[in-house]
Amino acid sequence: MVAVSGKTISIFLDSREARARLRFALRVSVLLWAGALASWLTHADTAVFQNVETSRALLLLRPFCEGYSEWGLFIFYLPFMALLVLGMLAKNGPFRILGLAYVFAQLFGTVLLVHLIKLGSGRLRPQADHMQGAFFQVSHFAQAIHSSFPSSHAVDTAVGALFLAVLLRSRSASTLALAATLLMALSRIVVGKHYMSDVLAGLALGAAIVGIVMHVYLLPRWRKSETAPTH
Repeated sequence: MVAVSGKTISIFLDSREARARLRFALRVSVLLWAGALASWLTHADTAVFQNVETSRALLLLRPFCEGYSEWGLFIFYLPFMALLVLGMLAKNGPFRILGLAYVFAQLFGTVLLVHLIKLGSGRLRPQADHMQGAFFQVSHFAQAIHSSFPSSHAVDTAVGALFLAVLLRSRSASTLALAATLLMALSRIVVGKHYMSDVLAGLALGAAIVGIVMHVYLLPRWRKSETAPTH
């Protein structure tokens, strides 16, 4: 909540509006799953990778993409952790609920679920040179858990972006959040860490994780906070 000219204005949507946005996001995630499958079946993954590798323009962008790939995750980590801490200290219900929902989504979705899928897929990355060290050679587990499908960076940023896109009242802020995660997906392709289907599936999986956490944890509590008496 923020105060403007004596009035209290919420920076968040109410539960009904958020639910409508979430339904739209989940429909988009279905299209992303379909795109990932089509990219794999039609061998578009290989074609895109080869074009990226031979593109002079993208070669010039690679240093930026490497830096963003490394540090872009903190665009979401820091604000959500700040929301959680502020919510705990100031006893702000929406901030605390959103911060905890983000933590749950990251722990059980981006960390646990994604790495279980990686173990099952075992897909080699487009550029596998970074997996040729002694540690990876002696450990099949290490190779599997660092496999290409799905992109954990895409899942990670999609989780943060979708929470903000679904809940924030400001469309400009929501658009910037989505742009940040799309840039991460592109960066992972440019630096040769993932195929196109990896990042498309990662974005779709991130949306699915947000959908589950919001339905099971966040939205019921969001609705209760709206009806709670204010003092």
